[in-house]
Amino acid sequence: MRWFYVIVCLMVTVVAAEAQTGTINGKVKTKDGSPANGVVIKIASLRTGTLSNSLGIFVMTKIPVGTYTMEFGGVGYKKSSRQVVVKANEITLVEDAVETDVKSMNEVTVYGASRREQKITEAPSAISVVLPEELTRATSHGQAAKTMANLQGVDVVQSGMNDFNVNTRGFNNSINRRTLVLIDGRDPSTPLLNLVEWNSFAVNVADIKSIEVVRGPGSALFGQNAYNGVVSITSYSPKEVLGTRVSVTGGMAYSPLDTSNFGNPASNTRLRTNDGEVFNTFRADIRHAQEFGDLSIKINAGYSQQEQTWIFSRDTTGGRNSGDQWYAGLARDVAGKTFANGAQQFAVDSLLDEHKVAFNYFGTLRADYELNHTSKIIGEIGFSKYGNEYFVNQTGRILIPNVEKPFARLAYYSPRFTAQAQYYNRNTPEAQLVLNASASSAERSNVGSVEAQWNDSFIDDKLKVIVGASHEIQNVNTSVVNALPLLKPDTANHNFTGVYGQVDYAVLDELHIVGAARVDRSTLFKTQFSPKVGITYSLMHNHNFRVTLNRSFMRPSYGDFWRRSPGGAPVAMGAKDTAIANKWGVTPLGLNTLSVWNLGNPNLDVETAMSYEFGYKGIISNQLYVTVDIYSNRRTNFVSVPLGGLAPDIYKQIGYTGANADSANAELKATLGATNFSRLAIDPITGKPALIITPTNIGTVDEQGAEIGINYYATDNLLITANATWLSTKVQDNKVPAQNIVPNTSPRRYNIGAQYTENGFWDAGFNLRYVDQFKWIAGLFEGTVPSYAVLDINASLDMSRWVKGARLGVNVFNALNRKHYEIFGGTYLYRYTTATLSYQF
Repeated sequence: MRWFYVIVCLMVTVVAAEAQTGTINGKVKTKDGSPANGVVIKIASLRTGTLSNSLGIFVMTKIPVGTYTMEFGGVGYKKSSRQVVVKANEITLVEDAVETDVKSMNEVTVYGASRREQKITEAPSAISVVLPEELTRATSHGQAAKTMANLQGVDVVQSGMNDFNVNTRGFNNSINRRTLVLIDGRDPSTPLLNLVEWNSFAVNVADIKSIEVVRGPGSALFGQNAYNGVVSITSYSPKEVLGTRVSVTGGMAYSPLDTSNFGNPASNTRLRTNDGEVFNTFRADIRHAQEFGDLSIKINAGYSQQEQTWIFSRDTTGGRNSGDQWYAGLARDVAGKTFANGAQQFAVDSLLDEHKVAFNYFGTLRADYELNHTSKIIGEIGFSKYGNEYFVNQTGRILIPNVEKPFARLAYYSPRFTAQAQYYNRNTPEAQLVLNASASSAERSNVGSVEAQWNDSFIDDKLKVIVGASHEIQNVNTSVVNALPLLKPDTANHNFTGVYGQVDYAVLDELHIVGAARVDRSTLFKTQFSPKVGITYSLMHNHNFRVTLNRSFMRPSYGDFWRRSPGGAPVAMGAKDTAIANKWGVTPLGLNTLSVWNLGNPNLDVETAMSYEFGYKGIISNQLYVTVDIYSNRRTNFVSVPLGGLAPDIYKQIGYTGANADSANAELKATLGATNFSRLAIDPITGKPALIITPTNIGTVDEQGAEIGINYYATDNLLITANATWLSTKVQDNKVPAQNIVPNTSPRRYNIGAQYTENGFWDAGFNLRYVDQFKWIAGLFEGTVPSYAVLDINASLDMSRWVKGARLGVNVFNALNRKHYEIFGGTYLYRYTTATLSYQF
């Protein structure tokens, strides 16, 4: 009876509390009457706020009864305020008009630099953002990675239609895992290789609220693999996008060859223009968000397909030779493909035909329940399935025919405390095929993690403290039907725990000292300590300087540790071994037929970087936003490409012994060749001689770089942008001379662009990107990426004057159709035009 009385009292208390709150429904317009999208609406005294959607509508619920000052502002809008009265159990209607403002960057806030919201001009890191209006324009092409291509200090390279590689500050590779990518705090990378599959996201560009790129080491707050930086992607909450949005996208790509016989039979009838443009892209998306009192939900789904018009055979022994579609130094496709069980064989051409159309479909369901006006619980589930993609990795091109990626997350958000638990799975029902070798791989992985963070401020808000912890469990299995297990053993189970904290102390209003540190413990690598120390100083209003010291680390992949995959055709040496032994009077080595293996090295250590940075962010004359970042890094312990003789303590090298051993080994070396002779070792699994390659840790490299970015708001309608990136490196130590160490990025990159907007009615712009030539070494690929310049054009039209909520956007990548490749081993890239028609109601 006592418990019943307590429950009743609690229920009465909750109901009474609910009765003392109200709701604010509002609409924001510009001075010309157009809906104001992305306006930040705040009630500062309650520490709560929201955004207006593309129709200018916003909702704020569970606001305590009272009179408040409501503030309006945000990127591109002048600040304004008004009084609002909230009454119990009533809806207060608010309509307001805002003025546009060229002082945009002063209102941009970021989260990733310090794991708390702050103005970008005050962030203690080099950070770039994709502005809301840029994300709106990007819906015309729908590729999240491409939205970052023009940011200062961000290196985005592409192969094929969807194989993107996003990195900062050099030392890129074919499978980049040096930059951590997070979607709503969730890591979507493949557990096996840490590869980010950009076409597999269960979120489309239209549902992305913000993209932040923290350039430089981020391990002090984000842990492993935040080695070169962090890309933080945040999606909209249901209340920020109430209503329904539907969109359809079509695209045409220039194809250098008549590929009308490629792909599915239906592709034979598709549109092809006289100048080589092929209709190759179709995408459809739908999103609906609705509120039910304190509960709001969002359903988001989409489907896309793209004919891979830039993918061609590299088999020069026959078939449909792609002619000038490949270049010197590439690995040749094998003449026939064989699945692991030997049941089927395919010519490369027929294999490409069968997997010519890339596809992706996804769906998510998100529910937000507001506990009060400042805290809420979020539940989300999602699923994506994509396939027929061609990625470049360190062994060659790999076909990804089919991948399934479900996920779920449960989160709690409040001003002082946040927590999130999540589950993620990656499953490949079909084997992933390496095109230039008789090899395949697969993955069935499960990842579960939980993270919690607390923050508070003290001493009249001068001292800000953040403390957090995370724990993650990974299970990786590579044993799938028709695929050779990539790992030995074929299942790996490991866990990762991190504890971190940050202190930001305002010594003066203009001077802040920032200190952060994180400890990462794992069953996969030694415990790592990652500190960060920084000083920020505001010389005058909107002019901020910073000096920082950071350490970061990146763990090797599971494949680096425990790979066991064929490295080539077996080599018959039995007769020659006997002949050499008889000739020189030595004991035979028992070589027989030598298997060729690419094996992991379980003794690998993490890669590390220590970075020293100086930065400036400033707004000059209210129209010019300038950023300057200069850094010096020392990088150590690179994971090398697999070579022979790099791990003699694990793979014991062998040779003839005895009086004439030198002569016998010299003849064996001449017979095998110097490369294969260095690979001759005992396979610890079979106990027999084999040709073995494996990676090791190598190198100490000093790196210096500078990044400059300019946003000039020439008028209320015209924005001019420009940025430049310079990088230089010097190898201080390399114990494996056969492995060259290069940054795999251009020493000079430049961007210049302009965007004109006419009263929210239409806009048009361009960006010209120039990349100087550079060397590329990653695995089997070694060569030069020639200089290239790419002109992109965009335009959009708000059709609300005729059909409310309708919008048309067009994007042209590589408008001048300059044939080029951006990653050595990747495809040539040509012009690609897409158009999106969207309708929101």
